[in-house]
Amino acid sequence: MSTRKNPVFMVLLLLLAPPLAMAAASPAPAALPDGLVATLLKLAGNAPIAGTLLVDQTSVDGGGAKAKHGQASITLDVSAARGIDLHVPGSVLEEADQQIAAHQLDPERSMPTAELLGSVGIVQTQRMLDPAAALRVVLIGAKLLQQVPTTLDGAPATLLRFDLPLHASKSERDKIKSYHDELSLWLDAQGVPIAFTRTTKTDLGWFVLNVDTDRSEQGRFQVVDGRLITPQIDTQQHTSALGHHGSTTTRYTLQVTAPAPRRVANPVAAVGA
Repeated sequence: MSTRKNPVFMVLLLLLAPPLAMAAASPAPAALPDGLVATLLKLAGNAPIAGTLLVDQTSVDGGGAKAKHGQASITLDVSAARGIDLHVPGSVLEEADQQIAAHQLDPERSMPTAELLGSVGIVQTQRMLDPAAALRVVLIGAKLLQQVPTTLDGAPATLLRFDLPLHASKSERDKIKSYHDELSLWLDAQGVPIAFTRTTKTDLGWFVLNVDTDRSEQGRFQVVDGRLITPQIDTQQHTSALGHHGSTTTRYTLQVTAPAPRRVANPVAAVGA
């Protein structure tokens, strides 16, 4: 059973996706630290930017000797000005089409490029090109758990920890047994976001079916011509259901081609207070 093709996992992915389209129906935001919203508004994408988005993914489906291992990499052309453009090169589409055709003839054949292409869209692209806008939405209804002075890479910083609410309809909530979503956000001395981690744990169940998902993300931010961008995000996800296990590790890398970055982003590393 492929976790990416199973309808249960597709439902779960929809539930856990960044809630950009659900902002209007979300609860009113809790009190956030002074200046954070103003800073995010100031760093929202206005200056034109262009580059490439590299996506590398490895996956393990099942366990033991019968485990299926997959690997895929795609490169997309992305840009933003008054909106976001995502261009898929013809070579990527051709490779995906070939994999789909082979899978139609033999369902045991994997489709790593086709499945990876299907999982990358405008929402993820916005998180790379305009994370300030994405963060404002993510923080709707968030509860501030902690605000403490700390250091990052030897420089003074402020650590903010948020408990993020579940954005789901009543019918979806009826299927969720437990849910926890926490965001840690590091700010520099000027209050500009410089790094984040996010962990999400979900126990989804109805009738005799249970699906457990653990997802973690980490990344760094960078300012380019007054626009906040995310040069790199590392994501790990582990899902289990009916005794079946699957895991994926994905790295998203944004390489800016125009205009030139003002400074080189720090490599993504495990972030600690």
